[in-house]
Amino acid sequence: DSVYSYFVTDKVFGWLAALTTLGIQFGIFVFFIHAAEANLQDNRTDIQFTWKCPRDTDVCSNKADLTDAGWATYCVLMVAFLSTDMISGAKLIYHSAKITHSFKSRIRYFVGGTCLCSITLFALYVSIVYNKAIATSNTQIILTAVVVLFVTEFDRWIFSILEAINEDWTAHVADSGDENETKKQIASQQEELRNLREIVERMQESKGQREQTTSQQEDRKSSEMQSSGHSENVVSGCDGHSENVVFGCEGDMNAQQLESVHVHDIAVPYEA
Repeated sequence: DSVYSYFVTDKVFGWLAALTTLGIQFGIFVFFIHAAEANLQDNRTDIQFTWKCPRDTDVCSNKADLTDAGWATYCVLMVAFLSTDMISGAKLIYHSAKITHSFKSRIRYFVGGTCLCSITLFALYVSIVYNKAIATSNTQIILTAVVVLFVTEFDRWIFSILEAINEDWTAHVADSGDENETKKQIASQQEELRNLREIVERMQESKGQREQTTSQQEDRKSSEMQSSGHSENVVSGCDGHSENVVFGCEGDMNAQQLESVHVHDIAVPYEA
């Protein structure tokens, strides 16, 4: 929650609050820059001289206790505290390049991202310059880094003050959170719909395969029944033909017997 969130809105009051906060932070950091200048004629400088050269010898010695471990701790602190603002500013600049947003929105995103990245990088620069000028021990470099980081939180204090005065002035942040939550819910529902659609498609494919298999089985059974019916007709025809042949043969034999009987019964006249 930062007052710089007003850069993505079209509220005039919010832009004035954000630009005023930005100017105040830059002004505070300028004090540190002036205090780190190596100007021997200015008594307001904070620079620390660690090299000591006694009058009775020509050998000078460095009295600083600052080690690489102190600088490593300092780097960890700066990265941990400033990464969030840098990433947020870079995202705003990235979104300003998308043509899906309106022209005015893209301008607001670009200005907001540029201001946020600029103040963050300036805070890092001020911290490095000031620590190189006055830090003489590991504890001192950490304390100086914390002071500079304390100034970078100024925009959040202003936002908290505005929220305490009137919650409607900071309602855009809550609306943004609700919008993001709604987008997440919509994305989740779309994912569920895609999964259901895939399940339905698989069920339809399975059903089609079963219907095709059933149709093939029915066609096979129908073909087999037709083949068996034709065979029965052929067999029955053949049986009937055999019976007719046998009956015809028996009739011929009976006829021959009758003829022979008639021949014996006929009286043949005897001629002397």
